[in-house]
Amino acid sequence: MRNTKQIAFLILSALINVDKLVPHVDAFSVAASSNATKKPSFLHRHRHRHVAVSHFSEDFDLTQNAYSTPEQSLLKTQGSSTLSPIQAILTKYAMISYISHLCIALPMVLFPTFLKNKVMMTLGLQTKSASEHEALQVSQKCASTLLKLIPFVNVQISSPHNVNEQEGEEADPVPTIWVSNHVSNLDTFIFLSSDEQIRGKNRRPIKTIYWKGLDSNPICKLVFSMAGFIPIDMTANGSGNPNEYNKASFKQMLRETKLAISEGFDIFILPEGQLNPTPEAGLQPVFGSPFAIAKSSKRPIQMIGLYGCHHLWRADQDMNVVGRDVKVKVFPPCKKEFESAEEFIDAFCAVVGTFGASGQELSSEELDRWLA
Repeated sequence: MRNTKQIAFLILSALINVDKLVPHVDAFSVAASSNATKKPSFLHRHRHRHVAVSHFSEDFDLTQNAYSTPEQSLLKTQGSSTLSPIQAILTKYAMISYISHLCIALPMVLFPTFLKNKVMMTLGLQTKSASEHEALQVSQKCASTLLKLIPFVNVQISSPHNVNEQEGEEADPVPTIWVSNHVSNLDTFIFLSSDEQIRGKNRRPIKTIYWKGLDSNPICKLVFSMAGFIPIDMTANGSGNPNEYNKASFKQMLRETKLAISEGFDIFILPEGQLNPTPEAGLQPVFGSPFAIAKSSKRPIQMIGLYGCHHLWRADQDMNVVGRDVKVKVFPPCKKEFESAEEFIDAFCAVVGTFGASGQELSSEELDRWLA
């Protein structure tokens, strides 16, 4: 049995480069470790001064965009398991099976899409942005269908977009800057398979800013490049360590982001910029770049809270399964116009940080205070 486990994990590692499956990063959070300013999580917060990026500038000094390094607890609490040993083993290998099958299925379903879009674009019958949107939709449908066939996780999604659609009141979606916490390697698969439930059936096309190192994985490179996701280069220095971005890639990333916004894409960012190995202790460094993007593009920010993925696959460990319930909470769009990056950071830490640490949201009065 032990050898079987080892062989299964080695096969999975070879197939998907498990150690590199660190999902999207906040490319605008360009941190210089030599002068990064520390900012505790909301649970242990006291104020510091931060420098905000208020507009897109290709001449922007990257060292000025460093915010918050949380005070990390040395105790990486995993919590007590809600599963029996047998349930945990079955869940683990169902998860491995899902990821392995997805890595095989995605190239198969995307290849016909690639050929069709190539011909359509050559004939001038389809734009590049439309092709990117279609490729992402195909990938999402594949991930969603496979999750129904291999339901290794119980995903509970609370979204105002779903409620409005069920009541027949879903209006045309507003161009939005989406932000979320980042707790596990599993986050990517949850967002990919559940985007319709999270953002609604009539959701807008979206592009994600991600770590360029993921392109070393052929499956990630295929999906991300066909969907037109926006890469940023950074040092692979492990979760919980200060982000070290390659400054040379910053200007290209800015140009691609501005182009995506002008083409009508929503933008998805993870303001922590990396996986969080200790979500129970609060958030990792939170950067104020969503404020800059929202202010420049005159778009609202909408926050997403993620809880429970780390119970299946923690950022700093192998797949040590202690639970299979994952909660996704889509908070109402921010009606409040943040006056500064620090004000956005405080709101994100309060709203998303609380949910990410405990799976419990703030009271409606508290949410109104931070978002309305």
